[in-house]
Amino acid sequence: MYYQLRIATEEDVPAINAFLEKGQAKGGVTIAERTTFVVMEDADGQLAGCLGLEQLSEQEGLLRSLVISDKLGQGHIVSLFQSVQTLGEKQGVDTFYVIANHSSSHDFLALMGFTPLEEIPQCVWVSAHAKESLGKEQAVVLQKSRG
Repeated sequence: MYYQLRIATEEDVPAINAFLEKGQAKGGVTIAERTTFVVMEDADGQLAGCLGLEQLSEQEGLLRSLVISDKLGQGHIVSLFQSVQTLGEKQGVDTFYVIANHSSSHDFLALMGFTPLEEIPQCVWVSAHAKESLGKEQAVVLQKSRG
């Protein structure tokens, strides 16, 4: 199956929120000045995956709200991550954070170059999304720096 990646627009917000809620992630996303979403669509234009980047500071960003359809393979997820990181780098982000609530995602994130942090950086607490995610049991912050 063919999938296309693109940057989400305001028109995509209702579809992204419905997709997030179906995937049991929190909806209520907005395409704000400091948050960008990349969506993956199938050939029919149906949402198959999304990943957001919330810019925490000039050089730091939080990857958030990852939801993927069970139709996607690991290669699709990797390309979604890579496209969001490339987008972030173009905006000046060189340190990426992600909050994992499931230990099953740690292996994948390690493959993507993320390492768990002992202490949560102050910049992560700027994000309302991060604060909520960190309130969950087993939440771990992972970091990936370019360079």
